[in-house]
Amino acid sequence: MRGILGELAFYLGLILLGVFVLALVIVSSAMMSRIGIDLPEEARRVLESNLTQGGGRWGRWVVAVVSVASIASGVFGLGYRLLHLGFSQERLSASRKRAIDETRSLAGRDSAAEESSQSFEPEFDPQEFPELPTVPRRQGMNESPGERLRFRLASISTGRMSVFGSAALALGWNCLCLVLLAVVVSGWWYDMPRPILAVLMVPFSCVAVWSLRVFLKQVRQVAGVGATVVEISDHPLQPGGQYELFVSQMGKMHLKWLKIELVCEEESFFRQGTDVRSDHHVALRQELLKEKTVRVDPRGPWEQQLSFELPENVMHSFAATNNVVRWRLLVSGESRPWPSFCRSFPLLVHPPLMSPPDSPR
Repeated sequence: MRGILGELAFYLGLILLGVFVLALVIVSSAMMSRIGIDLPEEARRVLESNLTQGGGRWGRWVVAVVSVASIASGVFGLGYRLLHLGFSQERLSASRKRAIDETRSLAGRDSAAEESSQSFEPEFDPQEFPELPTVPRRQGMNESPGERLRFRLASISTGRMSVFGSAALALGWNCLCLVLLAVVVSGWWYDMPRPILAVLMVPFSCVAVWSLRVFLKQVRQVAGVGATVVEISDHPLQPGGQYELFVSQMGKMHLKWLKIELVCEEESFFRQGTDVRSDHHVALRQELLKEKTVRVDPRGPWEQQLSFELPENVMHSFAATNNVVRWRLLVSGESRPWPSFCRSFPLLVHPPLMSPPDSPR
């Protein structure tokens, strides 16, 4: 948690420092270009000496370029860190390796990279599980091979979208305050005070501090819970099959309860007049495990391996224009002081394989 907060503070500092320095350069250049400006004696001497040496104008633009580079690097680093917030280290390494393999295969540099990528992500036999038009494809549902079981599932809900929204709000207000501060400082330096902007900085600074606290609170909620690892013995699933499941919860917290559920959801879309409406229904909710008073420690994460059976008379995964049937594993818990969390891991349930009928001959 300290490492994550340190990284975010570093990237935020790069962005805010770059915005403030860039605003100072632009505002000072605009004020100096005005006709009939009266500079103080000290500022006039500094300006004349810089212009005499020939480095004043170029020096400002060099500082502006460095500020833009600082802002760009800070935005890139902050976005990358928030995008991978709540992911396990295994998933981060798997994503990097998959990206490298895809780049090599597209460039055609090495033919062995394609074989390594195929061995890295297990594929099912197309003859055993044929592709059907209304059954979703398995690609992208398994992030990497598991350590305990065969497949490690990917999570699709870690609360990162809310973090992105609070980050944009905090950056917007803090950058606005820094721009106003640059204008106020430049006006004071060039003997053109702006008291109205100085007064407006007080409420704007309060809103900026509040938005920054909201952003840090969102980060604490997402990163403080810790990564959730789910591995399964086989994938895709089939109705009536028996499977092994391994769940690991990392972090440092005390949970009132921890629950693992298998959920089947149906969603339909229909048109009513000129509006498109949707209807959501939970067709099946099977509780696989519920444990109370769970303690999670960084040195010893909570781990549990169990088995479950998928009912025979259930609908397989389905995706059409107006109807969708989704299967997923839900890992949820309630803790203090951390808020309740719920991680979703999509599953693919394939229709049962039918053996060809015997020939009458």
